[in-house]
Amino acid sequence: MSYRSVFKPDLFAGQNIIVTGGGSGIGRCTAHELASLGARVVLVGRKQAKLDAVAAEIEEDGGQAIGFACDIRDEEVVKATVAEIYKAVEVVHGLVNNAGVGWGAPLEEFPEIGWDKVMDTNVKGVFFLIQQLLPLLKASGTPEDPARVINIGSIDGIVTPTFNNISYGPSKAAVHHLTRVLAANLV
Repeated sequence: MSYRSVFKPDLFAGQNIIVTGGGSGIGRCTAHELASLGARVVLVGRKQAKLDAVAAEIEEDGGQAIGFACDIRDEEVVKATVAEIYKAVEVVHGLVNNAGVGWGAPLEEFPEIGWDKVMDTNVKGVFFLIQQLLPLLKASGTPEDPARVINIGSIDGIVTPTFNNISYGPSKAAVHHLTRVLAANLV
């Protein structure tokens, strides 16, 4: 599979950019796009086999990618994974927080496990991954060209969704506001 970007091919040359949820969907497409623009993509996701497959696709297209299995809901796992990422790349120029989950069930039956899984992945995981990556992000940035963090939200965090995915919209609204709070703290 060959990806061709409409942007300058070396836009991110020499940069290491992490993409969470990089094993499928939007994360996979984002990883391919960044790699086509010269970035070395660091894929983070729950399933190593999926990450390895995406890394292989990127390398077949002439890009660079490496994958790290990580359940971002677990702060200790995040810390260990960030340590492994540091060993592999030493600096991180950007982070795309794309990993996200939903849980569908009627309001009357919505389980606590579903609520926790969505909030822990979509909000808690985003925060603690950023927190743990701050030293790597700060090490790569300059005042003129700072490292960047992109948090993927959802329209469901702005408008009321039509599906019985009770915790998803509030989790994405939290991501939107967390992004504003972090932006004010990381300038």
